[in-house]
Amino acid sequence: MIKPEKMPNALYALQSVLIKAKEMAYQSASARDLGGILDYAEMLPRFIASEEDETDKFREYLAEIADGYKCAFVLQRFDEPAPPTW
Repeated sequence: MIKPEKMPNALYALQSVLIKAKEMAYQSASARDLGGILDYAEMLPRFIASEEDETDKFREYLAEIADGYKCAFVLQRFDEPAPPTW
């Protein structure tokens, strides 16, 4: 589980990871790099759905993604206020 107040941020960050993966695919990233970021993305919904508080672990994964794939915006979207909902 993600703390309720961080849920919009968690979903926004997950969306950002998928956007980065799509960008990598369009830019002909190596299959290894694309597979790596998707490995991270695969775990994020599990943290969201967990019955235990996984907020810190979720953020750690985002930090690893931000560092490893040069996309700081992924972590920013979790740490900063979420955009308004539609």
